[in-house]
Amino acid sequence: MSDFMNEKRDELAQEMGWSQDRAQGYVDGESTERNGLEMPPFHKVAMDDYSKGFRTGYYTQACSVSVKDIREAVTA
Repeated sequence: MSDFMNEKRDELAQEMGWSQDRAQGYVDGESTERNGLEMPPFHKVAMDDYSKGFRTGYYTQACSVSVKDIREAVTA
């Protein structure tokens, strides 16, 4: 994992009061969605900290992309 990803994980954990596992899940979920990959089935239902973070990152990235697309369409 890159230093940037480690820094992002550490910052999220500190700022949000999350465990390292939850922050790592967020970073991985965000990256997975950004790369156009489907969420692994396990992370859709699992309740561990990593999976909770993964879902948050995945859906936050998906929503932000959708909002951006809507704004561009409205202003065009």
